[in-house]
Amino acid sequence: MKIESINLVNFKNYDNLNLEFNNRVNFILGNNGVGKTNILDAIHYLSFSKSFQKNIDRLNIKYGELFFSIRGFFYKNKLKQEVYLAFDEKRTKKIMVDNQVCKKFSNHIGKFPIVMTTPFDISLILDSSETRRKFIDVLISQMDNIYLRNIIIYRKLLKQRNLLLKNKNINEGDITIYDEKLNKTSIFIFNKRKQIINILKEKVCHYYKIISDDEEIDLDYKSQLFEEDLSYLLKKNFQKDQILHYTSCGVHRDDIDFFLKKNVFKKTGSQGQQKSLIMALKFAEFDILKEKLNFNPLLLIDDLFDKLDEHRIKKIMLLLKNNFGQVILTDTNNNRVNNILVELDMDANCIMIND
Repeated sequence: MKIESINLVNFKNYDNLNLEFNNRVNFILGNNGVGKTNILDAIHYLSFSKSFQKNIDRLNIKYGELFFSIRGFFYKNKLKQEVYLAFDEKRTKKIMVDNQVCKKFSNHIGKFPIVMTTPFDISLILDSSETRRKFIDVLISQMDNIYLRNIIIYRKLLKQRNLLLKNKNINEGDITIYDEKLNKTSIFIFNKRKQIINILKEKVCHYYKIISDDEEIDLDYKSQLFEEDLSYLLKKNFQKDQILHYTSCGVHRDDIDFFLKKNVFKKTGSQGQQKSLIMALKFAEFDILKEKLNFNPLLLIDDLFDKLDEHRIKKIMLLLKNNFGQVILTDTNNNRVNNILVELDMDANCIMIND
């Protein structure tokens, strides 16, 4: 898959912007604050129907305007398709593919898959387990809509169960129906995560070794369901959950641990090693999507050179040159990009963004 062009109207800092991309490597260049990342975010909108920056939609309307719109033309399996997304001051958001309105945004996810990385992805290593679960859920959801529906169902059931737990007069029998449904849904989610994380582990270790010259890393999937099924855990922890007013066990507590030379990664990894792990995770995500979907997703990389030394940058650029489909990157230093492209004999489309 590739994106041929994009048009932004009243989106963030842009009045009206038209850009065209080539088939392989595209650099968006410019000073800090000119809106390079906003272009990647617009593409993210066309794929996921929302911003990757977690902004409220109305905050993405250019100041003083009443709406924003994003239009992109994609090629997927040799078929050209138009994706259009708009949001107005009445808080009405719509997304259309070839003029056909998408009735549920969740049904749109996976139609135009992307892999995106930004400097904020350091949270995958340093932040709470929720961030790592979201990474896995986004990966699987882009290639399995049934998994996405199960995640949505699980979250609704969990919310309803937690509301019941706040009722002092609730007894175990009243909550059984939610426990049964949660157990059924959690088995599906757990098995899918276990399958994908096993594949992810092998690919992440492979890419990290390439980027970091054979440094040894590992990752481990942690879930309470490895020990007992959820129905048993919910029953066992009912009184505890009553006191806490929330469900203390389940796949919403799953996590992934990263290790560097058998030590906890977030405690021992340097900034360069952390960034290398993030890139290895994203390349592994790309490979999994490609193998499942039988076409290349779109790869978006914001501020690639941040925190990386020259050696690691060259390793990553060689991977981008030889192993991936269309890539769109951002950077602030035009001379640095040109020097690397010349040294590695790479062709790229360089787009300058001015104030």
